[in-house]
Amino acid sequence: MSAWLRVFSLSVALAAAGCAATPAPNQRDMAGGGGATFASWTSEDYRYRIGPGDELSVRFVINPDLNATVVVGPDGRGVFPLISAQDVAGLTAEEANALLSRAYATVLRAPQVETLVAGYGASQIYVGGEVRDAGVKTIKGRLTVAQAVMSAGGFQETARTGRVVVIRQRPGDPRLLMRTIDVRDNLNGRGGDDFAVLPGDLIFVPRSAITEVNRFVRQYVTGVLPFNFNYSINRGTRY
Repeated sequence: MSAWLRVFSLSVALAAAGCAATPAPNQRDMAGGGGATFASWTSEDYRYRIGPGDELSVRFVINPDLNATVVVGPDGRGVFPLISAQDVAGLTAEEANALLSRAYATVLRAPQVETLVAGYGASQIYVGGEVRDAGVKTIKGRLTVAQAVMSAGGFQETARTGRVVVIRQRPGDPRLLMRTIDVRDNLNGRGGDDFAVLPGDLIFVPRSAITEVNRFVRQYVTGVLPFNFNYSINRGTRY
């Protein structure tokens, strides 16, 4: 079992036994023993990050003749006018703006660059547990947790819809992020805290208690996903 799965199983088991600290509202960060912890979510962890296959619209305020549409290649790089290939995968649009502004500053005076994601490449998430069609799902564009569950055939009758688990890993950070949300409220029109899934997310619907995640790890993740939980791999670049 890979390191992230060991941390995941240990942390969930301890959390179920009451060893986890009470998180801030709408956030369920769980801590395990021996220094194994889930990282705290930040506002940046909900932001979409550029990936292979995405189409970027690059606009220049002062030099509109350089406006271009750039497709991010499988290696995470896009070929931009004048400055050639730049690695933009894993960046938010704002971070890409900053990177391109620095790059264009070497050839232009005070460049003002605006980058927008104009089209989304196909990426993968994994949906497991008490859903009708568990497995890797291809997503394109914005998809909420509830919609992701629906893409896996919807809940089984045994699903605990009020405690759906979302596991995420931020680029460049080996620690995992974990959160549980009440999808039931969202589907019943009572609002709820649903949010957009990101490429590489792992979504698990337990049967009766959060301890079901351990069974999920053993029966689904270890046997079905033959790779380490890694952002770039789950972007679909190496399937």
